[in-house]
Amino acid sequence: MDQVIDVASPLGRLRLRPERDDDEDFRLDLFCTSRPPEWQMAGFEPNMLRLLMRQQFQAQTVSYRAQFPGARFDIIELDGAPIGRIVVNRPGGFIHIIDQAIVPDLRGRGIGTSLMAKLMDEAARGGIPVRLKVASDNDPSMRLYLRLGFEVIDRTEMYLEMEWRGKDTGAAPH
Repeated sequence: MDQVIDVASPLGRLRLRPERDDDEDFRLDLFCTSRPPEWQMAGFEPNMLRLLMRQQFQAQTVSYRAQFPGARFDIIELDGAPIGRIVVNRPGGFIHIIDQAIVPDLRGRGIGTSLMAKLMDEAARGGIPVRLKVASDNDPSMRLYLRLGFEVIDRTEMYLEMEWRGKDTGAAPH
């Protein structure tokens, strides 16, 4: 589980390595910059907003570790610097992308597409689908997943569950 994974991207080689304790500050900053803009407009003073964000971050961390004990929790690096995070669970019949985030300055530059392509190739080789949930108001991520061939398989008020099935799983390839 501790192996490093290399992924080619338009910006260069990405390196996925297991999270470490000293990644917490980076992960918290990434979490904060990945929240919907409504959080910033809620009118909280900066210190209160940071406290609320820290509590949400800690709750998410505990929840993910408890719900997905076999998942890979990786930091995405480019040129040795952390630029994102991805959490992937492989429960057997599918690949489950639990969380994926890239620093704001590098979004929309092919990193997410490169990571997804690597996971989709793995799934296609195994004849299994890729599943994920995305916030229903996360338009950039929705555009990416739809462009890659994901389809909505379930919806709640806040989230859409999506699935990609490659040629070996009975649907059209990306």
